[in-house]
Amino acid sequence: MLKNLTANTATAMTRARFVLITLLITLMAGVASAQGQRAASQSSSASSASSSNRNQSDATTVFRSARDLITDGEWAKAQAEFDKYVNQYPNEKNVDAALYWLAYTQQRLAEYDRARTTLERLLEKYPNTAWKDDARVLLAQVPGYAAKAAASDELLQQLRVATTITPKFESAYVLAPGAPVDVTPAQAQAIAKTVWSVDEASNSADDDDPCEFKIVVLQALFQTDVQRGIMAATEWLKPGSTQTVRCKGAALALLGRNGGKSVTPVLLGVARSEPDLKLRARAISALGASNDDSVVDALRDFALNSPENDIVEASLYALSRHTGERAIAVLSDIAISGKTTPQRKLAISSIATRPGEPAVDALLRIYDADQTVEIRRTVISGFGNRKSERAGAKLFDIARGSDTIELRKAAISAISRRGGDKAIEFLLSLYDTEKNEELRDQIISALGYGSNVYVTTPVAVGSGQGLGYGVGSGSSNSRMNDQRVIQKFIEIARDQKAPMERRKRAIGWLSRSKDPSVLKFLEDLLK
Repeated sequence: MLKNLTANTATAMTRARFVLITLLITLMAGVASAQGQRAASQSSSASSASSSNRNQSDATTVFRSARDLITDGEWAKAQAEFDKYVNQYPNEKNVDAALYWLAYTQQRLAEYDRARTTLERLLEKYPNTAWKDDARVLLAQVPGYAAKAAASDELLQQLRVATTITPKFESAYVLAPGAPVDVTPAQAQAIAKTVWSVDEASNSADDDDPCEFKIVVLQALFQTDVQRGIMAATEWLKPGSTQTVRCKGAALALLGRNGGKSVTPVLLGVARSEPDLKLRARAISALGASNDDSVVDALRDFALNSPENDIVEASLYALSRHTGERAIAVLSDIAISGKTTPQRKLAISSIATRPGEPAVDALLRIYDADQTVEIRRTVISGFGNRKSERAGAKLFDIARGSDTIELRKAAISAISRRGGDKAIEFLLSLYDTEKNEELRDQIISALGYGSNVYVTTPVAVGSGQGLGYGVGSGSSNSRMNDQRVIQKFIEIARDQKAPMERRKRAIGWLSRSKDPSVLKFLEDLLK
């Protein structure tokens, strides 16, 4: 009996242990399942957050990349990036800014309809955006919209607002350019540093300068209604004005470009009374755009009597843009009586680039009135830029008969630049009769360089590129295809009495010709 009891007890204990183990396994499985669910939930949340962070990071990268392209002036690429940002990340915080810059790139690429649509979308969808004022000003510059804005006085209101607020500009902000400033003569490029342009103003300013916004508005006002623009710019330049030097400089540039003779009194007032030297110089430079003969005497006084070099150079620049004979006479006075040699040379160079025979008359007078080699060389260079037969005859006289070797060499070079058959015939004849070996070498160089064309009055070829030269009749081929020049160089190369260096130079010039007779000569010379 005891044995049976012991066996039953053992069986019961075994069953109890089994049940307990089963319960523990079930409990552990439940715990594990709950932990797994929590882990899965946490993993899903982390994945979602990571994806969101990734999207935000991608959006920021696209926006920054687009802004960098704006700074670099890559308008088409910037447009593509901002368009991508607006379409792929419509819920990002910078969509309003992206829409503004998208419209800005469209405006720069002359896609005016698209720019107008984009700006209207920005103003409609984000009526309280910090870019509202900027968008309105840009919209006012879109062709077709400006007239409507002017009729409603919207731009005048924008101008009033602009003088009292500081807009929130991004670091990539770039001011839309105005009309280009006329280029200066190549020989007088130093004068250009006194010329003020609206674009120059924007490039040097801090991005958060309120003046930048005001200049944009003033420029838009000029584009919309010139008379209203003149009124606003004149207010900025009145004595006691609180506008900054930069804003005043932009006002002067816009008046010079758009005001004509009507703004002469305003510009002269600034030129005479403004305490800031740079603004005075810019006002004087702006006087050149009016071509108003009434300011010529004032410019003469500035050029001859001012102790400041910036004022003198600005006066010369303004005079160079006046086409009347009175301006030529004043430039001649400065060329003869100017305080410094550089100023006198600038005046001569300005005369040399003017069309017509009065300019030749002035150059002849200056040459005869001054015995200084440096001044005379500048005049000779001016003759070389003229088509005039009288200018050519004067160069021939100097090259043949001047007592100064340096002037003869300068005349030979100028004759070469003029080109034409007469120049070649003269240089060939002069070589045969010239006894001075230094001048003979100069003639060789003059024959080799250049082409068979003569130059005419210098003409502007593009902003920042100075002047090019109109081309007269004659062949445009190199002189090394001219049989007269080829035969002269062959003759020099064969001449055993000629200096070896000159013979070598003649062969060097011949090597540039494709003429069959040159090839045969070189082969025979080797034999």
